[in-house]
Amino acid sequence: MNYKEAVQYLNGFINFERVPEPRFDTTLEDLTRFRSLLSELGDPQNRFRIVHIAGTKGKGSTAAILASILTAAGFRTGLYTSPHLISLRERIRINGKMILKTDFAAVIHRIGKAPTALHRGEQLAFRTVFEHLTAAALLHFARSKVDFAVVEAGLGGRLDATVVLDPVISIITPIGLDHTAVLGNTIAEIAADKAHIIKAGVPAVSSPQQQEAMAELVKRARAVGTTLRLAPGRDEFKVVRSIANGTLLTSSRGWLPGSALRLALPGSFQLANLSTVLTALEGLRNAGVELLGTAVEEGIAKVKWRGRLQFRSGAPTIILDGSHNALAMGALTEAIKGLMPKRKWRVVFSAMKDKPIAEMLRILKPQTTKFYLTPLRFPKGVSMTELRETAKSLDANHLTFGTVPEALEAARRDAAPGELVLATGSFYLVGEVMRHLHRLDPPPSDGLLDWKL
Repeated sequence: MNYKEAVQYLNGFINFERVPEPRFDTTLEDLTRFRSLLSELGDPQNRFRIVHIAGTKGKGSTAAILASILTAAGFRTGLYTSPHLISLRERIRINGKMILKTDFAAVIHRIGKAPTALHRGEQLAFRTVFEHLTAAALLHFARSKVDFAVVEAGLGGRLDATVVLDPVISIITPIGLDHTAVLGNTIAEIAADKAHIIKAGVPAVSSPQQQEAMAELVKRARAVGTTLRLAPGRDEFKVVRSIANGTLLTSSRGWLPGSALRLALPGSFQLANLSTVLTALEGLRNAGVELLGTAVEEGIAKVKWRGRLQFRSGAPTIILDGSHNALAMGALTEAIKGLMPKRKWRVVFSAMKDKPIAEMLRILKPQTTKFYLTPLRFPKGVSMTELRETAKSLDANHLTFGTVPEALEAARRDAAPGELVLATGSFYLVGEVMRHLHRLDPPPSDGLLDWKL
């Protein structure tokens, strides 16, 4: 099996990223089949230590920061995240490097030969692309002899494939309203679902949370009899200077250097993610994980995370950001206003069908000269009609375009001196913009995984 064949094989399974998800109404026993698959693969997840991360906002950035620090500390570190921006292989990394096409094909081939996988087509729990990719990541990490794997949950926590893991520490990033059609209509319901990554005997760390979310996390920790530490958040830092390629800061933690550190991810919201990571590192130290004295300093200075407040220099400046819910959009606008307080924005916008589009546009509107609305090349993308009608209802100045490249180029042409172009609303939008800027073919319009990259 080569890489093309491996991706085509995956495209034969359900992909809830491209088709509507059903509301979860079953039990954890739905993951029995996935556990069986891992057993047939030799339980690769038991050959390294795992940090498990769930939440609504900041999961990817938090995972990237932690993985970068662990790598700087000398650990061979796997990183499993979703979704990807351009290449499917972005989801599975070791020490920052994407899995090779040959290695990806090899692990998918092995999974496809497992007895459980041969039940293809039956109504069994092991039937989705995400389950295959999770198994592929774990198998690749085991074969590559990683010391740690930082694993991001896909959706929720209760029935996410990653919940079968036995981590050394669990991390919950800020929880807000997202995926309400699947996880619940309230903060409390969503938090209760995500809280299932908190397990007996496994210390847990939470970012600062809304009261309703924290109540559910505390309830879960008490129910399973484990500790839950709350990260201080951004208030533990003193910002020396904010710049487009990061933040210079000092921390009140005595074990960190007193001199300024540089976090290579820009935006004030990243400080809360860093605080969560530092709190988790203290938990790992308590569990006997030794970190080199300079690991934090080196790791945060080298961390990379594309698609989150990513600047592209030129005239005009382009910012790419995958914020796809109100919580993230609020953090994004605050960060840009902090970095560029006098700028106005030309916003290229699109989103998925299940997102709070009106609320996101409302948050962006005060800084926006004009919206450039466009549909996505993706089955779950919101329709042009809904985008247009929502913008009209908000009395938002807007233009509509048939494709993402057309919208981007129009925004670039229209931008006056001093204005910036912001592309946001979905990671899928950011991916399309990146493909255009790098002169790559657009993604398949049917949402199938692309084997060409």
